[in-house]
Amino acid sequence: MRIVKYISVVGLALVFVAFTTEAESKFFTITKNMELFTNVYKELNKTYVDQVEPAGLMRTALTAMLKDLDPYTNYITEAQIEDAKLKKFGGGGDIGVKLIQKNDNVYISEVLEGLPADLSGLKAGDEIKTIDGKDLKDKSLDDIQLFLQGQPDTEVGLEIIPYGQKSVSEKSVQRIAIKPRDITFSKMLNDSVGYVKLSTFLSRGCGKFVNDKITKLQEENEGFKYLVFDLRGNPGGLLSESILVSNIFVEKDNMIVVTKGRDPENVQELKSTMDPTFPDLPLVVLTNNKSASASEIVSGTIQDFDRGVVIGQRTYGKGLVQRTMDIGFNSKVKLTIAKYYINSGRCVQAVDYYGEYTDEGAKTIADSLKNEFRTLNGRIVYDNSGVEPDILIENNEKNAIIKGINENHFIFDYANFYASKHDSIDAPLDFKITDKDFDDFVKFIETSKTKEVTSASGDKEEIKSSTSNENTFQFETEKVLEDLQKATESENYYDAIKAELAALKDKLNQIKKTDLTAQKEEIKKQLKYEILNRYYYDKGRLEASLNDDPEIQEAFDLFGDMDRYNKILGN
Repeated sequence: MRIVKYISVVGLALVFVAFTTEAESKFFTITKNMELFTNVYKELNKTYVDQVEPAGLMRTALTAMLKDLDPYTNYITEAQIEDAKLKKFGGGGDIGVKLIQKNDNVYISEVLEGLPADLSGLKAGDEIKTIDGKDLKDKSLDDIQLFLQGQPDTEVGLEIIPYGQKSVSEKSVQRIAIKPRDITFSKMLNDSVGYVKLSTFLSRGCGKFVNDKITKLQEENEGFKYLVFDLRGNPGGLLSESILVSNIFVEKDNMIVVTKGRDPENVQELKSTMDPTFPDLPLVVLTNNKSASASEIVSGTIQDFDRGVVIGQRTYGKGLVQRTMDIGFNSKVKLTIAKYYINSGRCVQAVDYYGEYTDEGAKTIADSLKNEFRTLNGRIVYDNSGVEPDILIENNEKNAIIKGINENHFIFDYANFYASKHDSIDAPLDFKITDKDFDDFVKFIETSKTKEVTSASGDKEEIKSSTSNENTFQFETEKVLEDLQKATESENYYDAIKAELAALKDKLNQIKKTDLTAQKEEIKKQLKYEILNRYYYDKGRLEASLNDDPEIQEAFDLFGDMDRYNKILGN
C-alpha cells in the first residue's frame, strides 16, 4: 500500500513538474519574442533612414499579426470605435447606396428605394470620384462606405460622373438614420405556399419580424399551408436572433447552440425559450454558398430537428464566435474566442485557419476529416462543411463563362447601358430579355472602353463599358498563354512558336463563343434581374426571380408530394 501511495505521489509530482516546465517554456518564448519585437520597434524609430510614424507602424504590426489567425480577428482603432458607437446607438446616418470597385474606380452598384441617394437622382453605374473632397484612390470599400456615413441630418458632398457622361457633377445628399432591412420580401407564391426572405440577422427584433410576417400571411390567406423561408445570400448577424428565428419552428427548451472555447468562460448553452408559433407548418429552407453564420444556425437547426427540408447549395461554413475586448488607450481587439455547435453536436466551420487539422495555414477541411452526426430522426449529417442541403440544386456559378462574366461585371455594365437607352420597361413579371438583347450583350463583352457596335436590330449605338482593356474577359488559360508569349518574347523564342500560340488562342475564342451560346438562358436570366433592379429596385428583381427559380420549383414539387417530404425527414 505504501509503495502504491509513493508511486502515486511521485506520479503527481512528475505531472506537476512537466506542467510547470511547459508553462515556463511558453512564458519564456512569449517574453523573448516581446523583447525582440520591442527592440526592432525602437531601432526603427531611432535609426531608420527616413522618419517613421510610430502609431502607423504599430497598427501595421498588429494588423499583420492578427491577419495570420482568421479573417474575423481584428484590431480596432479609436476612430473605428467612434464609428461603431454611432451605429450601435442608432446615430449613424447614411444615404442608401451599395458600391463596387472596378479598375481602381468606385461605382454605385445599387440605390435603395426611397432613400436619400435615390431621391437625389443617383443611379447604378454612376462613378464616385470624391466624397467630401476626399480622393478615393487606394481606399478600401469599407473605408469609402465610412466616408458616406455620418450624423443623421448632415450632408455629404459627392463628385460624380453620371453614367454615360464624361464631365464631373457635384451632388449634396442628406444622410438619414437607416436601419438594416432584414425582411426583404414576403408574399404568397400561390394559393397555399407562402414565402419570406430574410436578408440579414443584423437587427434586434428580426426574429419577431419573421414571426409577424408568417402570421400575417396566415391571417390574410385562408389557403396558407406551406412556407418557403429564404436564407440565400444571408451573411448572418446576431446570434441571439438566430435562436429566436429557430424557436418559431422548434419546440421550447431544446438546445439550439453550444459555444465552446479554450477559456471555460466562453462555454455557453443557448436554448429555445418559448413555445413555437408554427411547430407543425411544413417548411422548406433555401440556402446557398453565401448563407453564413446565423443563417447556418437556423438552417442547421431546422435540419437537426428534422423540422423542415433544406434545399439549395451547401452553406458558407462559418462556425466561429467573436468577442470584442478592451486593450487600453481607447482601442479594442475583436477575437475569435469559440466555435459554435448546433443540436446534433456538429460544428459547421469549413475552413481550418490555424492548424487544428493542418499545419499549412488556412485550408478547407478535407472530407476524410469530417465526422458523422445524427439528426433527431437518425439521418446522417457531417461537420466541418457548412450545412449540406437535403436536396442539392446545382448552380453554374463555377462555369468558366458565367464566372468570367460576373468577375468582369459585364452584367452590371450592360444593365447600365440598357437603362440609359430605355426610359421604362414592362412590369417585373412581364419583362423579358429577347434573343436580340442577348446578341447585343455578346457584342458588348467583345468591346473595349467605348466603341460603336451594331445591335442585333441593325442600329449603330455607342456602348460604354467600364472595363479598361480590350477583350478583358479571359479564361485562366488565355492569361497563361499571354504570360507564355511574354516569356518567349523576352527569351527570343516567340518566332519559333508564334503559329502554335495563335492557333491555341483561336481555338479558345471558338470555345468561348460556343460556351456563351450554351449558357444563353442563364445569362438572359441574370441580365433580366440586373436590369429590373434599375427600374423596380431589389423588390422587383426578387419578385421576377421567384417565377423561374429552380429552388422554388423544387419546393412546389415537394409540397405537392408530402410522402416524399416526410420520407426525406425520416418521419
